[in-house]
Amino acid sequence: MQNEITISLLIIYLAGLVTVGVISSKKIKDKEGFFIAGRSLGILPLTATITATVVGGSATIATAKLVYLNGLPALWLDIGSALGLIILSLTLAKMVRKTRLFSLAEIVGHLFNQKVRNVAAVLIILTQIAWISLLIQGTSVILTVLLPIDYTYVLISITIIFIFYTLLGGQFAVVYTDIIQFIVMIVGICILAAPLLFIKSAPFVGNISTNHLSFPINQNLGFLPVLSFFFMMLMPNIVGPDIYSKLLSAKDEKTARYATFLSGILRIIFAISIALIALSAIILVPGLSQAEAAFALPKAILTLGPVLSGIILAAFVSVMLSSADSVLISAGTILSVDIFKKKNIKISRIGIICFGLIALVLAFYFNDIVQTLQLAYTVFTAGLTLPIIFGFYKQKTKVTSSGALLSLILGGSISLIWFFMKNPYGIDAVIIGLIISILPLILLRKSQNERANTT
Repeated sequence: MQNEITISLLIIYLAGLVTVGVISSKKIKDKEGFFIAGRSLGILPLTATITATVVGGSATIATAKLVYLNGLPALWLDIGSALGLIILSLTLAKMVRKTRLFSLAEIVGHLFNQKVRNVAAVLIILTQIAWISLLIQGTSVILTVLLPIDYTYVLISITIIFIFYTLLGGQFAVVYTDIIQFIVMIVGICILAAPLLFIKSAPFVGNISTNHLSFPINQNLGFLPVLSFFFMMLMPNIVGPDIYSKLLSAKDEKTARYATFLSGILRIIFAISIALIALSAIILVPGLSQAEAAFALPKAILTLGPVLSGIILAAFVSVMLSSADSVLISAGTILSVDIFKKKNIKISRIGIICFGLIALVLAFYFNDIVQTLQLAYTVFTAGLTLPIIFGFYKQKTKVTSSGALLSLILGGSISLIWFFMKNPYGIDAVIIGLIISILPLILLRKSQNERANTT
């Protein structure tokens, strides 16, 4: 009976979101409306949609699982993400909006040349497929706890919902539904779940080991793993395709900066809330194995009763939906704008369908949500972030297109190889990838003679 009430609340909520998506899609009048919401977003909707995008599967299910298993140092994932947004607001946000372009890959072409743009577009799409897979897995973890059906069928159903939901109306539909989801996320996670679960478990906090409560490092997560977590999430929040698509939708540069900063602050609030929920889960649902730990968060929430758990789990489904639609629309935009060099809505929609289905296949292959998280963020961080940062400051860094191209290829490919080699010598793939990525940027800089000839 409890699960039936919870499921009913979730169905009503999802039906409401689809209705809002259909209505808001009617605001699309041209290609700018579909891809970047007509560059019309003010500070409140922009803050809501950025926050709803960045608080995804990594910030909730994956972080909760890592805190449950390893303790508070796992929070460096979320700290890195929040700090990345704040750094973005103080540095690149204004420059991104000023380009008046449509995608991160198009910005890469603006900073360097078409060859670098093409390689960046392919690498971005590949990593976004992994991000979508992460979100499919995260949503499935939540729903599997509620639904008496096989995990495989849940994965397939969630993929169909993600694709259909994103196809509704492009960026306008994404933004308007993100605003609703942002409100539900704040209420469900920060106002209800975190304090209620903490109050319920507080009398038994002594049952949590001191090692789990140790911070910034502990016996489970030492300096190198923590450093990897930090950079793996810091860099994609300074340079991120889904975040940049939001900044390009802002009505002006000032709005882009302020909204990004506010999103960074809100990201910290969500991080604290997820930590409290994960610690409470150690007490309320103890003894889960490594494979079962992904279910710690929804299992703990179900202890609050059918109505509250329905509202709160709706908030967590919102987390996944709000990130998935943003990543899918970003990937579809890059396919149309950067691969086919056409701002064509039909091409973008075909891409959304294909990328969603490929992500489903990846979700079947990588059945560990933390492993999927590490794959997605490692390749993107190592391959794309440093060349783009260097490119924005090319007057100072003297970076060349050839250096950027080599950095993209070497950083992304070597980090991927290192990842599948299971991180030899205990050094994480993201650290190796960043070191390799920076070398061409430094070694292939413009010489003084070349700088003189271009001035």
